[in-house]
Amino acid sequence: MMRSALKATLVVLFEAMAIAFAIFFFWRVQQQYTAIAQSALVEMQSGSAFLLLPLILPILHLMSIAETRFANGAHQAKFRKMQSRFFIVFVVMLVAIGFVVNQMVLSTLNQQGYQACELVVHQTRTSFTFYSKDLALCPES
Repeated sequence: MMRSALKATLVVLFEAMAIAFAIFFFWRVQQQYTAIAQSALVEMQSGSAFLLLPLILPILHLMSIAETRFANGAHQAKFRKMQSRFFIVFVVMLVAIGFVVNQMVLSTLNQQGYQACELVVHQTRTSFTFYSKDLALCPES
Protein backbone atom coordinates (compact mmCIF):
# COMPACT_ATOMS: atom_id res chain seq x y z
CA MET A 1 0.00 0.00 0.00
CA MET A 2 2.80 2.41 0.91
CA ARG A 3 4.62 1.74 -2.36
CA SER A 4 1.61 2.67 -4.50
CA ALA A 5 1.07 5.86 -2.50
CA LEU A 6 4.73 6.80 -2.95
CA LYS A 7 4.53 5.97 -6.66
CA ALA A 8 1.42 8.10 -7.12
CA THR A 9 2.98 10.98 -5.17
CA LEU A 10 6.13 10.88 -7.32
CA VAL A 11 4.13 10.79 -10.55
CA VAL A 12 2.06 13.78 -9.45
CA LEU A 13 5.20 15.64 -8.35
CA PHE A 14 7.03 15.03 -11.64
CA GLU A 15 4.00 15.95 -13.71
CA ALA A 16 3.52 19.15 -11.72
CA MET A 17 7.18 20.00 -12.31
CA ALA A 18 6.78 19.35 -16.05
CA ILE A 19 3.81 21.70 -16.20
CA ALA A 20 5.72 24.28 -14.13
CA PHE A 21 8.62 24.15 -16.62
CA ALA A 22 6.24 24.80 -19.52
CA ILE A 23 4.59 27.66 -17.65
CA PHE A 24 8.03 29.11 -16.91
CA PHE A 25 8.94 28.94 -20.62
CA PHE A 26 5.83 30.90 -21.62
CA TRP A 27 6.31 33.33 -18.71
CA ARG A 28 9.86 33.95 -19.92
CA VAL A 29 8.58 34.65 -23.44
CA GLN A 30 6.00 37.05 -22.02
CA GLN A 31 8.78 38.80 -20.08
CA GLN A 32 10.77 39.18 -23.31
CA TYR A 33 7.79 40.79 -25.05
CA THR A 34 7.37 43.14 -22.07
CA ALA A 35 11.06 44.08 -22.28
CA ILE A 36 10.72 44.72 -26.02
CA ALA A 37 7.85 47.12 -25.36
CA GLN A 38 9.56 48.96 -22.49
CA SER A 39 13.34 48.86 -22.89
CA ALA A 40 16.00 49.85 -25.41
CA LEU A 41 18.14 46.86 -24.35
CA VAL A 42 16.66 43.34 -24.35
CA GLU A 43 18.28 40.11 -23.24
CA MET A 44 17.18 37.21 -25.46
CA GLN A 45 17.61 33.70 -24.16
CA SER A 46 17.76 31.00 -26.80
CA GLY A 47 17.62 27.31 -26.12
CA SER A 48 14.96 27.57 -23.45
CA ALA A 49 12.45 25.64 -25.56
CA PHE A 50 13.80 22.46 -23.95
CA LEU A 51 11.64 23.43 -20.98
CA LEU A 52 8.65 22.16 -22.98
CA LEU A 53 10.04 18.64 -23.34
CA PRO A 54 9.17 17.45 -19.81
CA LEU A 55 5.53 17.67 -20.93
CA ILE A 56 6.22 14.25 -22.44
CA LEU A 57 5.69 12.74 -18.97
CA PRO A 58 2.08 13.92 -18.47
CA ILE A 59 1.15 12.92 -22.00
CA LEU A 60 2.62 9.45 -21.47
CA HIS A 61 0.62 9.16 -18.28
CA LEU A 62 -2.57 10.22 -20.03
CA MET A 63 -1.87 7.76 -22.83
CA SER A 64 -1.41 4.90 -20.36
CA ILE A 65 -4.69 5.81 -18.66
CA ALA A 66 -6.44 5.89 -22.03
CA GLU A 67 -4.97 2.50 -22.93
CA THR A 68 -6.23 0.85 -19.76
CA ARG A 69 -9.70 2.33 -20.23
CA PHE A 70 -10.26 2.04 -23.98
CA ALA A 71 -7.96 -0.66 -25.36
CA ASN A 72 -9.25 -4.17 -24.94
CA GLY A 73 -8.63 -7.46 -26.70
CA ALA A 74 -8.69 -7.19 -30.48
CA HIS A 75 -8.42 -3.41 -30.54
CA GLN A 76 -5.37 -3.24 -28.27
CA ALA A 77 -2.74 -3.62 -31.04
CA LYS A 78 -4.45 -1.00 -33.19
CA PHE A 79 -4.79 1.36 -30.23
CA ARG A 80 -1.09 0.99 -29.33
CA LYS A 81 -0.07 1.73 -32.93
CA MET A 82 -2.22 4.85 -32.96
CA GLN A 83 -0.87 5.78 -29.55
CA SER A 84 2.77 5.54 -30.68
CA ARG A 85 2.04 7.73 -33.71
CA PHE A 86 0.30 10.26 -31.50
CA PHE A 87 3.30 10.32 -29.16
CA ILE A 88 5.72 11.00 -32.05
CA VAL A 89 3.48 13.78 -33.35
CA PHE A 90 3.28 15.28 -29.86
CA VAL A 91 7.06 15.31 -29.39
CA VAL A 92 7.55 16.91 -32.81
CA MET A 93 4.87 19.48 -31.93
CA LEU A 94 6.67 20.39 -28.69
CA VAL A 95 9.91 21.01 -30.55
CA ALA A 96 8.08 22.97 -33.28
CA ILE A 97 6.18 25.11 -30.76
CA GLY A 98 9.41 26.04 -28.98
CA PHE A 99 11.10 26.92 -32.28
CA VAL A 100 8.15 28.96 -33.59
CA VAL A 101 7.77 30.90 -30.34
CA ASN A 102 11.48 31.80 -30.33
CA GLN A 103 11.30 32.85 -33.99
CA MET A 104 8.27 35.04 -33.23
CA VAL A 105 10.23 36.87 -30.51
CA LEU A 106 13.21 37.35 -32.85
CA SER A 107 10.88 38.63 -35.57
CA THR A 108 9.34 41.12 -33.15
CA LEU A 109 12.82 42.31 -32.17
CA ASN A 110 13.70 42.89 -35.83
CA GLN A 111 10.40 44.65 -36.54
CA GLN A 112 10.94 46.98 -33.57
CA GLY A 113 14.39 47.99 -34.87
CA TYR A 114 16.58 46.06 -32.43
CA GLN A 115 20.06 44.94 -33.47
CA ALA A 116 22.10 42.13 -31.95
CA CYS A 117 24.99 43.20 -29.76
CA GLU A 118 28.34 41.49 -30.16
CA LEU A 119 28.29 40.04 -26.64
CA VAL A 120 26.82 36.53 -26.53
CA VAL A 121 27.06 34.54 -23.31
CA HIS A 122 27.01 30.76 -23.82
CA GLN A 123 25.98 28.35 -21.12
CA THR A 124 25.28 24.62 -21.13
CA ARG A 125 21.89 24.53 -22.86
CA THR A 126 21.27 28.15 -23.63
CA SER A 127 22.88 31.33 -24.86
CA PHE A 128 22.09 34.92 -23.99
CA THR A 129 22.21 37.56 -26.69
CA PHE A 130 21.59 41.22 -26.06
CA TYR A 131 19.58 43.25 -28.56
CA SER A 132 19.56 47.00 -28.56
CA LYS A 133 17.96 49.85 -30.44
CA ASP A 134 21.17 51.83 -29.87
CA LEU A 135 24.39 49.82 -30.14
CA ALA A 136 26.05 52.24 -27.69
CA LEU A 137 23.89 50.62 -24.97
CA CYS A 138 25.35 47.17 -25.65
CA PRO A 139 27.22 45.65 -22.69
CA GLU A 140 30.95 45.11 -23.00
CA SER A 141 32.51 41.71 -22.48
